[in-house]
Amino acid sequence: MLYKLFLLVRSLLLLYIMLYLGNQIAHFIPVGVPGSIWGLLLLFVGLTTKIIRLEWIYLGASLLIRYMAVLFVPVSVGIIKYSDLLWEQMNILLIPNVVSTCTTLVFIGIVANLMFERQSFRHKRKKVLAKRTAQEENPIH
Repeated sequence: MLYKLFLLVRSLLLLYIMLYLGNQIAHFIPVGVPGSIWGLLLLFVGLTTKIIRLEWIYLGASLLIRYMAVLFVPVSVGIIKYSDLLWEQMNILLIPNVVSTCTTLVFIGIVANLMFERQSFRHKRKKVLAKRTAQEENPIH
């Protein structure tokens, strides 16, 4: 029990440190990216470079994910409370959201295509191409 408490405290502390570092980056680099996003990027880099092991943050992250719906309740209440303001400003809010969503989709498509062309996902592409040729050779009518 004490060991599990240690693991939980360690994982929450690491997550909080990433959030704190992200807030510090957002403070010193004012480009409009929130500190929580910087913290997530730091956590992602730490996990992909194996500086931070998944086991170190798993317990705290799974706990936060389990209760994530409860964490969205204040946001939902705020949206309902200010819905009239949101409707008034819909034209200002809708255009940037649609443009940024389309831009993100195009960017992700280009990056995914580049990754497939390089060796990152070549083994997956071979499986897809093998499936397609097998289906073309044996069409089911």
